[in-house]
Amino acid sequence: IEPTTDKFVAIMNSEDEERIVPGNALTVTPNTPFAGLEKFGNGFLTRFEGSQVTGSEILKNLLIVDTPGILTGEKQTIGRSYNYQEVLEWFAERSDMIILMFDVQKIDVSDELSAAIKSLPKHYNKVRVILNKADSI
Repeated sequence: IEPTTDKFVAIMNSEDEERIVPGNALTVTPNTPFAGLEKFGNGFLTRFEGSQVTGSEILKNLLIVDTPGILTGEKQTIGRSYNYQEVLEWFAERSDMIILMFDVQKIDVSDELSAAIKSLPKHYNKVRVILNKADSI
């Protein structure tokens, strides 16, 4: 079982209507940067979607990709039907900024989190860390 945030969600501008676009449709939609993601298979594409939003000035120049939470324990090996690290690397190579958000009350450096962090050194200049709930410690 994956966490509640079990999908990659691309949050992007829409000029006409708000809608959710399935991942397999996004990979073939003109003027989106998602061509190439189909190589991760249907297991990934069913966990990828676009949320098109109207009326947001900032989204006219920005695309946000919210990634699933990091799994811990046995869920790391049986919880995903695609290679999470390879997908993260695909997005990291194409991003302008990578934001790592940690809940300071739940920091658990799992194998999956460790692998994700170790894949980032060549993108170190893009990485920013946010400590969520830092005011609670």
